[in-house]
Amino acid sequence: MPLKSQRELLLACLLAATAGYVDAVGFLDLGGFFVSFMSGNTTRMAAETTTSHIAGVGKALGLIGLFFVGTVAGGLLAHYRDGRVSVLVGTSTLVGIAAVASTQPWLPVPAVLIAAVAMGMLNATFVHDGQVSVPVTYVTGSIVKAGHQVANALLGGPRWDWVRPALIWAALACGALLGGALYSAMGGMPALWPALSALVALTLITWRVRRSDAIPAATADPAT
Repeated sequence: MPLKSQRELLLACLLAATAGYVDAVGFLDLGGFFVSFMSGNTTRMAAETTTSHIAGVGKALGLIGLFFVGTVAGGLLAHYRDGRVSVLVGTSTLVGIAAVASTQPWLPVPAVLIAAVAMGMLNATFVHDGQVSVPVTYVTGSIVKAGHQVANALLGGPRWDWVRPALIWAALACGALLGGALYSAMGGMPALWPALSALVALTLITWRVRRSDAIPAATADPAT
């Protein structure tokens, strides 16, 4: 399903940037594993298996499992009241817990593992007819879609449809660059705090916008 408006495209890009940021932070902390890119972890798992690096296999499998748990939880939240806001609240809560865990060593769960669950959940932000329509934590599909739309443009189709998926890819890439830079500057996983700030702001803005959109619909005269 294409994004319905420029407003939705902007939200998708900002969430993709945040996801790229968190993934870069997790990648650096885990030494080459991902918290949102499960294709990469699957390839890493297979490669580690062939070289008998059991610890690496276990790490990849664990991250895939945590991400999967997050997707299930996100799918459930997507069906609760205002699904999009519920998903963003859940994701923000998990990233908040991860940020606290990054600075409080008494918490028993490593921050990066909580972040993996949060990234799985975030993918339920855009759901249509029970299916994820815009995956925001990985962009392979966006690159493929952009390529096909460039081909369509060359064959006489719409000239600029490729821009939207390309923007989502660019947003994730820019977020990852920022995440990598702040991971070094802030000394590791405490770099999750800026991601939390972004998610909270996006959650509040989304709630406010959807609330304002719902009021006219609720007060409209049914006879008109």
